[in-house]
Amino acid sequence: MKQPLLFFSTGYFIYIGRAVDTVVHQHHALQIAISFEDTIEIITSGAVIKHRAVIIDSDQPHECRTYNNTFLLINIDPECKTGAGLKKACLSGQPIAALPETMVEALLEEIKPLLADDTNADSVFHITLQFLRQLSHTGGNEDMDDRIARVLEVLKQPGQEPLKIKDLSAMVYLSPSRLIHLFTTQVGIPIRKYMLWVRLLTAVQYIISARDLTDAALEAGFSDAPHFNRTFKRMFGLAPSLLLKNSQIIQAYVK
Repeated sequence: MKQPLLFFSTGYFIYIGRAVDTVVHQHHALQIAISFEDTIEIITSGAVIKHRAVIIDSDQPHECRTYNNTFLLINIDPECKTGAGLKKACLSGQPIAALPETMVEALLEEIKPLLADDTNADSVFHITLQFLRQLSHTGGNEDMDDRIARVLEVLKQPGQEPLKIKDLSAMVYLSPSRLIHLFTTQVGIPIRKYMLWVRLLTAVQYIISARDLTDAALEAGFSDAPHFNRTFKRMFGLAPSLLLKNSQIIQAYVK
């Protein structure tokens, strides 16, 4: 692999590269860690778990020791359809669990050959999402309701001022409660959380484009840089300044 890969998409943060060991930390996202080589160690609640592939529940204090292995790290919003499915299928109330070895091996066999060529980034991303859907027993979206498609179109417009749910519901002739229900059913993530993700992804896109953190935060609709920093760190367990610091050595994509 020429450079580490970093993907941001609604509900997901995916990193492939050499591991960076962490001190004890926690974040709201569910986390999947898969080593390409040897086992990794996860320390949580005083226990040390050694395995090649694990899933860690959201808001669970943990420490990772990866011994400089190449690994796949996936953070998933626990409120999205896939996140909820993973909690049910893989964790069942446990703070941490090993992942099925056969599924992990199949994933790694599929993506390893693609990592030698930068042009395969899209394929790596979509294969990883397919793995998550299979693991969580969640499929793709149903045919999209035209009204929800319209809301998504509006929310994704660059430079869009923050909108309220009542404004969006009026735009598509739905009550706010009906919009909230239909959006979650169709998109797989609550609309308020989706709107937050749009702002996070907008800020990340600005950071990747070499904008400073304050400009990125304001352009994305956050009140200031500290507000963006707190939101980002709560979700991912790391500061967005690391993106800016490593932007020259990491291939980053916003999907």
